[in-house]
Amino acid sequence: MSQDWSRVVNTTISNYIKGEEVNILRNRKLTAMLKSRGRITMNWSGNDMNWKVRYRRAPMTGYADTDTLTFQRRDRWKTAILGWRGYSATDAMTKGERLKNRGVQAIINVYSQIAQSLMEDMEESFSDEFYINGNATGNSKRMHGIESFMAGTQQAGNYVALPNASFANLNTNLGSYGGTWNGTWPTGTGDASYDFWSPLLVDYTNTAWTAATKTWPNTCVEALRFAIIKSLKNKTLKGKLDVFFLNDELYRQFLALLDSKQRILIQSNESNSTLIKLGFTDVQNFDGVDVTYEYGTPVNVGYGINVDQMEVRSMQPQLFVPDGPDYDIASKSWRFSIDFFGNCVWNPRYQVKLNAYS
Repeated sequence: MSQDWSRVVNTTISNYIKGEEVNILRNRKLTAMLKSRGRITMNWSGNDMNWKVRYRRAPMTGYADTDTLTFQRRDRWKTAILGWRGYSATDAMTKGERLKNRGVQAIINVYSQIAQSLMEDMEESFSDEFYINGNATGNSKRMHGIESFMAGTQQAGNYVALPNASFANLNTNLGSYGGTWNGTWPTGTGDASYDFWSPLLVDYTNTAWTAATKTWPNTCVEALRFAIIKSLKNKTLKGKLDVFFLNDELYRQFLALLDSKQRILIQSNESNSTLIKLGFTDVQNFDGVDVTYEYGTPVNVGYGINVDQMEVRSMQPQLFVPDGPDYDIASKSWRFSIDFFGNCVWNPRYQVKLNAYS
């Protein structure tokens, strides 16, 4: 009898979570964008994630008829390595609870509450993990969020901080793997190898900005525009930012500034906004890039994200997988769990952080 009951509830909870998972991904802006772009992938395996990153290109040289060509092998790739991380949420129903709810309908009601509560708990926490530092002390079990590669050193009189992190066994420091740059990075031109793994860290309180008072309400338009232009390090649209996720206070102050300026700065319509197309309305489109806020973004911080240059990888056939109910004779209870095994892969070169470094 208990085996039959477990089988029925196990099947039902699996179907419920498959459907509810879709709702969770649609409810938060970043996961909705990832899902719409096909950037959530399943059934990964292996001891860790190991992928190749192109960091160097063959130089193009002029050629005249009868010139003798020189041939040499090109080392074009670096290997990025990132381990897997996991999460779980658990619940239980005792035998006494089951005896009190022996009617078929009552059993399903108890199950529904367990399944719904577990998925709500996952929804409450999972999307926040995209903004954490998976390399930080105490985070060894947590996903590699965007802060995993955003460490930087402030520069006096410069718009940007210098990247100095390590992510996926590769350094983000400028020039770590060779190359040269003409100008003050990121302004100017240079070799792809110079900054192929370096994020853009915009210091919106630096003395370099034209505003008399170097605070976000005064520098935000200039800082956002700088980030949009300088983040396009690629010669194609591949490097274009999709969205800025600001802390809610930064977003409020950004809107207040826009109210005092000509609205020609803003084009808030479905044709040029991915998030509006996905059903979100608390969005402004600034110079072709969505600007919004999302819960979990750290205080005084904003992120510019290129969605096509990140990917959530799950080791299972779906993002969240249920186990149970499994009967534990010691506690006379049926135990339920939902888990995630996977991680988030990023290309730091195409991501931006807005922060008060100075």
